[in-house]
Amino acid sequence: MVGVDVLDLFSPATRDWFAGAFAAPTPAQDGAWRAAAAGEHALVVAPTGSGKTLAAFLWALDRLTIAGPPDEPMRRCRVLYISPLKALAVDVERNLRSPLAGIRQAAHRLGLPTPDIRVGMRTGDTPAEQRRAFARTPTDVLVTTPESLFLLLTSAAREALRGIHTVIVDEVHAVAATKRGAHLALSLERLDALLDKPAQRIGLSATVRPVEEVSAFLAGSRPARVVQPASAKTIEVTVQVPVADMSALGELSEGADGPTEHRASIWPAVERRVLELVRAHRSTIVFANSRRLAERLTSRLNELAIEEPAAPRERMPAELMGQAGLAGGAPVVIAKAHHGSMAREQRSLVEEELKSGRLPCVVATSSLELGIDMGAVDLVVQIEAPPTVASGLQRIGRAGHQVGAVSRGVVFPKFRGDLISCAVIAERMASGAIEALRYPRNPLDVLAQHVVAMVALDSWTVDDLAVLIRRAAPYSALPDSALHAVLDMLAGRYPSEDFGELRPRIIWDRVSDELRGRPGAQRLAVTSGGTIPDRGMFTVMTPGGADGAGSRVGELDEEMVYESRVGDTFLLGSTSWKIVDITHDRVIALPVPGEPARMPFWKGDAPGRPLELGRALGAFVRELCSAGTDAARNRVEAAGLDAWAADNLLSYLREQREATGHVPDDRTVVVERFRDELGDWRMVVHSPFG
Repeated sequence: MVGVDVLDLFSPATRDWFAGAFAAPTPAQDGAWRAAAAGEHALVVAPTGSGKTLAAFLWALDRLTIAGPPDEPMRRCRVLYISPLKALAVDVERNLRSPLAGIRQAAHRLGLPTPDIRVGMRTGDTPAEQRRAFARTPTDVLVTTPESLFLLLTSAAREALRGIHTVIVDEVHAVAATKRGAHLALSLERLDALLDKPAQRIGLSATVRPVEEVSAFLAGSRPARVVQPASAKTIEVTVQVPVADMSALGELSEGADGPTEHRASIWPAVERRVLELVRAHRSTIVFANSRRLAERLTSRLNELAIEEPAAPRERMPAELMGQAGLAGGAPVVIAKAHHGSMAREQRSLVEEELKSGRLPCVVATSSLELGIDMGAVDLVVQIEAPPTVASGLQRIGRAGHQVGAVSRGVVFPKFRGDLISCAVIAERMASGAIEALRYPRNPLDVLAQHVVAMVALDSWTVDDLAVLIRRAAPYSALPDSALHAVLDMLAGRYPSEDFGELRPRIIWDRVSDELRGRPGAQRLAVTSGGTIPDRGMFTVMTPGGADGAGSRVGELDEEMVYESRVGDTFLLGSTSWKIVDITHDRVIALPVPGEPARMPFWKGDAPGRPLELGRALGAFVRELCSAGTDAARNRVEAAGLDAWAADNLLSYLREQREATGHVPDDRTVVVERFRDELGDWRMVVHSPFG
């Protein structure tokens, strides 16, 4: 197909629609479509805004258009899309409506049969009736998540998957390096075992390193074509400090919870600067590394918008639209929060308001990090350094999401030590030096889940089971000893009496070497499957009406709930809520907009750091400390730091050397010993490795 216009490979209706909607295919689309047309597995690696969704879907949609519905209704589902995020799944389902409608209109215009391609969704938020409807009458395309695919494969609904010929795995880099990825890899092999022939796999990924690791994860034991066009995406990142000296800060006398103790804080300056940036741009996403910080910053931005109203000529269209029709005295909302502890309906409303231009700013956690289309966002603000270079690229890529657009970001450090991380990550983002990815090898806990799920529905010989498991990349080198140890444990043969309280989950017939599930195995698999841990959350609900059912608002950490009482108020999703009841697993609350409220907190928000990034931080510090004054300043400014940020970073390193005689770097760990206020000895280990 070399030398052939890639659009000539499509049917007339699809070709006509695409030519009318776009100037030309992007390099990522061209390569993906050629691989798909050749029947190859493909990994498409391209930055945000490269048209990856159409790159994966258009060929499959075109084949559905040509083929029409199959004779067997239960084999109608032929395209499976897997997303690591429920929000991304919803976004993709919504974004498919435009090409499907366009292809139908083009077919009608050309006098061709009008295709009727239906898209279904199956996630944890899908109502039970819709799940049952898919099992009875499958749709042409199913949009789902790794966990929901596992549940489908472990139930009678798997019969609706037998016609699949194309599997699209979006944001594959987000799961490949985790046990969740190993879980998905086994599900894909179980799916192939259902089919007449293995499905074609198309993976979509942001820039990853090494790409061979991700392509091996995607295709397992099969070859895959890597489509990785040269990136033309421009990333512009600056690190800004809104004060001249971060060690001599102003006083914070008023906070979201009312008057606070007087203490040094950079927050007033950061909050005002962020508000200035929001007002200077059409649409802004502010990323925070924790849900608590997202809620706090959202509250302060809205308070500042009231305290310091912008002049009418300075207010952006989105802000004016967002306040249109508000009654006098209604609270100004310039920003809303978005994170995983908010209900899906609340998150969807925030996403729609930002995309439509009614909301100038969203303060989000990683919930908006992956490839969700947020429309014409022209600036991303990051509060403190992002956890990794890869996540930073994903976040900054939310700005300028369109093909060819520039992605602009501003990073604000919270303290002087954070300046080092901000500088290194900003510099590595600009050069594309992301962390190396490695998928886990032989996670046996995940293997045990799938073994129980598989034998709960069918009998398997040990040899057949081993062949299927080893097709998945994470288990390609699984030794027989490890597999047999897992089977022994599941069958009730334990290495010592310490495991005697565990119940056998499967039956292993040693004579026939056959595996079968015990009673209750299927229920155990579907209720205990997956790798996302139980986080100890209380669901927040509104009081029920006449039907007794309230609306889901979000989630609160159990520790915060234990510290709360009926009548307390808390913030969630930019709104104040008053607790009217607390049950064993729910908090019933009423909205009380404008009332002073307590900031929520969630455990598990602490950031981590890859070893590779820690080494880069240490090397950066060592380079600065060994350079002269002018050379060091030129070095940090080249990394994207503004003048005040550069001043603060260099003075911070100088003071550290004066205090301890050494500065910790990639070759030096500094151990500091001192007495605290009670006279007890304390020891602090200074290291860039986290």
